[in-house]
Amino acid sequence: MPTRFSFSASKEKMKRQFNLDIKKDLQQSFNIGATQNAYLLTNQSLDLQIFTWGLIPHWAKDKSVGTNLINAQVEGIASKLSFRLPIRQRRCLVFADSYYEWTKEGRATQPYRVQLNNGDLMTFAGVWDIWVDANQELHKTFSVITTPANDTLKEFGFTRMPAMITTGAERARWLGEQSLPNTLNLLKPLNDLALDVYPIAKEVDVLENNYPELHKPIELIS
Repeated sequence: MPTRFSFSASKEKMKRQFNLDIKKDLQQSFNIGATQNAYLLTNQSLDLQIFTWGLIPHWAKDKSVGTNLINAQVEGIASKLSFRLPIRQRRCLVFADSYYEWTKEGRATQPYRVQLNNGDLMTFAGVWDIWVDANQELHKTFSVITTPANDTLKEFGFTRMPAMITTGAERARWLGEQSLPNTLNLLKPLNDLALDVYPIAKEVDVLENNYPELHKPIELIS
């Protein structure tokens, strides 16, 4: 399942694809991991916002739980303590241009970049919450919902994938739907032919590495 993703879109592309009128330049990040910030829309506001990856439930005693809640499996999400309220009342769309996965052979790992083959930005289905610390500071956090991998990803040995909402009508339903069964029905693996997957350099393994060259494809030596 995704533990890293990237966002390198311009505000002009966000306007074209999502009709979002963004005044300020967007911050690009080529290596977003747990506890880092990302752009999203929530069901309570259609203004672009910045939340932190790793959901901290509003009832949590300590914010450290967020590092273990970057993803939420769709299976059973409606009954799990951390997610049963957010999936009903606090849904979001997380913007990305790609995400990363790793294959493993023995001790060796190989990173891959996963992107939409039509060049569009991805919108991951997510849930959010707000946690208030002892100093009354608000921590706005989110989790990405995952589904079983589609056949394209299974060929690489990947078992999970982000739940992606790919059309404007479905994005509106995801943010506005009141029926829980109808909401869950939107969370399905993406079409097998929709993705490009290619190997990239191992520099992406280090979270501090954050530059466009991380997206460059490499040729694997057999």
